[in-house]
Amino acid sequence: MESGSIAALHRGKTGKVSDKWSSYLAYYDRLFLPWRDNPVRLLEIGVQNGGSLETWARYFHAAEILVGCDIDPRCAVLRYDDPRIKVVVGDANGEDARQRIAALAPQFDIVIDDGSHRSADIIQAFVGYFPRLAPGGVYVVEDTHCLYMDDFGGGLLNEAAAHAFFKRLTDVVNFQFWSGQATLNTHLHTFFGLKETPAFILDGWIDAIEFRNSLIVVHKAGTPGHDKLGDRVMVGSVAQVQTWGGLFGDGSA
Repeated sequence: MESGSIAALHRGKTGKVSDKWSSYLAYYDRLFLPWRDNPVRLLEIGVQNGGSLETWARYFHAAEILVGCDIDPRCAVLRYDDPRIKVVVGDANGEDARQRIAALAPQFDIVIDDGSHRSADIIQAFVGYFPRLAPGGVYVVEDTHCLYMDDFGGGLLNEAAAHAFFKRLTDVVNFQFWSGQATLNTHLHTFFGLKETPAFILDGWIDAIEFRNSLIVVHKAGTPGHDKLGDRVMVGSVAQVQTWGGLFGDGSA
């Protein structure tokens, strides 16, 4: 069994080049820990020189399959001794690559988008691959600083950019509190036709969203639904400040 953090494995690796920002590495150790000893299924969009797949294979020692997809035809020369690592050469948003990825694994526990970093591609990939996450899985978008750049179809005030899209999804997480004011179709009309919002959004599969410097992480719910707050759990017997209309005593004799 491989030991060591993702940061240690990345910094100490040889062989194929892998390029990650240091802040990602420490965060990934916390994010991916629940899967470390499990038969994880991982998809990475954009593998470049292929080194990150080697790191994932070492960290996820019990992984079932690790799939990389890259549009660069030169990635066809990548070879691995680890039979769990598979590389699909093609556009991850194209039907051919989608089918070849699905043939390798119908579901994934972790999806990492380190592809073109272009807003349109990121949104399209999310819509296509988030449904393929297993319940409780995580979807990571790397290098989201690019979403502030015009050259990547982004921009701070660009309401059609991917950053704006994921910010809108934070409202979807709290839909139960504004559902009487608007529909999800209306809320997301900038990105989808009024009756074309993806079913996984309408059904409430998005459980939580994290925004970090240059990372966006979307957590998939264990079960679908928008009533996510749960029951109110109030305990204790003495309420000296607020008794909620006599529901609790105030502690006086």
